[in-house]
Order: sequence, then structure tokens, then C-alpha cells
Amino acid sequence: MVSTMPVSRSAEARRRLLCALWGALVVVSLLLATTAQAEEQPGFVIRTAYSELVNGVYYLDADVGLNLSDDAVNALQNGLPLTVELDIQVIKHHSWWLDKNVADLKQRYQISYHELSRRFIVVNLNSGDQQSYSSYGEAIVALGQVSDLPVIDAKLLDPGAHYNIRLRAGLDIKTFPGPLQLIASLFKGWDLSSDWYQWVLVS
Repeated sequence: MVSTMPVSRSAEARRRLLCALWGALVVVSLLLATTAQAEEQPGFVIRTAYSELVNGVYYLDADVGLNLSDDAVNALQNGLPLTVELDIQVIKHHSWWLDKNVADLKQRYQISYHELSRRFIVVNLNSGDQQSYSSYGEAIVALGQVSDLPVIDAKLLDPGAHYNIRLRAGLDIKTFPGPLQLIASLFKGWDLSSDWYQWVLVS
């Protein structure tokens, strides 16, 4: 007859704790792998966005992730300027009727590559301001940073009413030459647009 040593309660507790920690580690690893894979996929995403009332005007700040497809990056590096368009809407909320769109703004930015200088140029097409960057990575990150963008004058809003503001980013292929515009409209790698990101417009 073979006798076995009884397992102490403390040893059993340690075993269960180790199993739980191992399971948690596996879950975290899978989540991180899934997140990394999602970030590698081409597409636009609004990471954060908020508005602030300053001197009677609402300003918008946002962090937009712009992950261009390989086709788009290759076209950019071969001389094709790319235009990113931000759609901004201010919506008046009605509890008893359909919401009303009271402001619809479009902010447009263009990124281009100059082969002679080997610089990437980002231009705010609304204001004409431009910045130069030595690498694609720097330029695309800067392009996604929106700071102190005026949206609407508070005087145009009804006191006591409830408003939401939402933001969406997309690649504007309408600026492409005719044949390329047709090609871009048919292939998924050029269909780059984020979902709407919405929040409450707070005074």
C-alpha cells in the first residue's frame, strides 16, 4: 500500500494562486497581441477629442491615429499629395424631436513628400500654415494632432439647450487625378475613414 503525503492548505492556496496568475498572464498576452494586430491594420481612429470654451468660442483638441495603407504610403513617397479631411458637427439635442445639426465644419490637411529635400510637408489647407518634417513618422503623427481649432461661437447656441459635438477623419480621394480616383474608390486600401467620435459640448 502506497501512502501519499497530504497537501497542506497553504501549498494548495499557493498552487491555486499560481494557476490564477498564469491564466491572467495568458489573457493579458492575448489582449496585447490583438491590440497590436489591430493597430497594424490600415485605418483612421479618433483616439481622444474634447472641446473647451475660451473667450466665448468653443475650441477643439484631438489626437487622431492615421495609419495609412502601404499603397497610400507608396503613392505619397512617389509624389502624390494626400489630403486628410476632418468632419466636425455640432448637434442640438431634442428629447421630443429629431436632433438638429447646427454646424458642419470641414478641416483639411495635406501631406506631401519633396524628393529633392527629402522632407515631408504638412499643410493646413484652411489656414495655409505649413510645417516640414524629416521623416514620414514625424509628419503623420503631427498631422493627427489637432490643437485649438475654433469650432463655433457660443453666441450661436441657445442658452439651456443640450448640444453634442462629433468628429470623424477620412482620406479625401476626390483630390486625386481622375484615373487614380477611380482606382482608389475600388480598392479597400484607400478606403480610410474613422468612426464618429461624439461627446457632450460642455460650457
